[in-house]
Amino acid sequence: MKRLLCSAVLAALVFSGHVPAVRAARPYLDVSRAEGGISNQKALRVGDIVTVMIVENAQASSTAKTDANTKAEISGGPGLGLLSQITQWGIETENKFKGDGKSSRTGALNAQISTRVVEVFDNGTLRLRGERLVEINGEAQTITLTGLVRGQDVRADNTVASTLIADAQISYSGDGPVADAHSPGLLTRIANFLF
Repeated sequence: MKRLLCSAVLAALVFSGHVPAVRAARPYLDVSRAEGGISNQKALRVGDIVTVMIVENAQASSTAKTDANTKAEISGGPGLGLLSQITQWGIETENKFKGDGKSSRTGALNAQISTRVVEVFDNGTLRLRGERLVEINGEAQTITLTGLVRGQDVRADNTVASTLIADAQISYSGDGPVADAHSPGLLTRIANFLF
């Protein structure tokens, strides 16, 4: 009987407006943003931040060999008639060329860069763009990244591996005393241009 009385009083208070109705400010689970009561918000909108884990290794090599040999012989016999004074003659030429060349290059870049979602396509693909400038002892190092990534490839902590980015353009450049030391001098550049 007490239970019935308590339920009736509570129902009367709710319907009379004395107890405000409880409304959720947002749903407990929003599938479009992959968020809910137990997960973080996943970056899927323009302006969201995605951290890219750059792990790029590139290696290339090429080898070229050239071996060329040409030989030519021209000869003539003694002259006849008025040209009888000309004796037997001959010319031989030989041209030999041999060349070897080898080139190899290895590069590695391991870094992290926070990028911004600048466009979201209808299929959920995100266009990322970011730039990071670090200056140490007068040496400025800049990392820039642009590319496309599928929304489902972005992890719950808003990170993605650079190997999952399509049309990735990753640039790492430096400017300062160390970068200047790696550039050839003026005389070397002139000699390379002439020869």
